[in-house]
Amino acid sequence: MQEGRFTIPTRIYLTAEQRAKLERLLRHEERELDALLTELAAAYLAAQPEPPAESLAVGDTATEELRQRRAELRRLRPKLNDAHNPPPAWLIAMVAELEAEIERLGRERRERLERERREG
Repeated sequence: MQEGRFTIPTRIYLTAEQRAKLERLLRHEERELDALLTELAAAYLAAQPEPPAESLAVGDTATEELRQRRAELRRLRPKLNDAHNPPPAWLIAMVAELEAEIERLGRERRERLERERREG
């Protein structure tokens, strides 16, 4: 790992044909997959505008809870689609509960913002 860099474990879903083509291209170019993906991600990020800063109002715990639940859902969802490891029932239930909780928190946040807008 180079100074200031870190790794991001991830999965890439390709068809058998795509994987074979990628392997041939990497061999032809004498490159490693991690170097190619690093270059692609860096180029993509460089071309994107800065996202707006997340601003949390003091005491806005619902927004923070919503952010945390969404992050947890993003972490768990790929495990539902792993063809080699079918998800256990508890994981399916956990994801469903997270989705319901996210919906509830989002609805409460929208209602609160609407009330604040009306109140001025």
